[in-house]
Amino acid sequence: MSDRATVDAPSSHAGPGARALALVRRQWLPILLAVIAVVFIVQNRQRTRIDFLFLHVTTPLWLTLTIVCLIGVVIGWFARRRRR
Repeated sequence: MSDRATVDAPSSHAGPGARALALVRRQWLPILLAVIAVVFIVQNRQRTRIDFLFLHVTTPLWLTLTIVCLIGVVIGWFARRRRR
């Protein structure tokens, strides 16, 4: 077992705070990107027209950004699942 695994892995008797800290250490970049995405989505609340093929919809930009972000998460999940 590598030294890094023993440093980052919380012990089985660690409390919830230690487990949360270990999660943040391992996943700091995805957490940071998620926070940035949420801030970006919340700040863009104006209505906008979306054109896709033959569809024309006027919707709040935050909703469109949220949908596109979720599509990206699903694509990433499928890509990661396929790699394993």
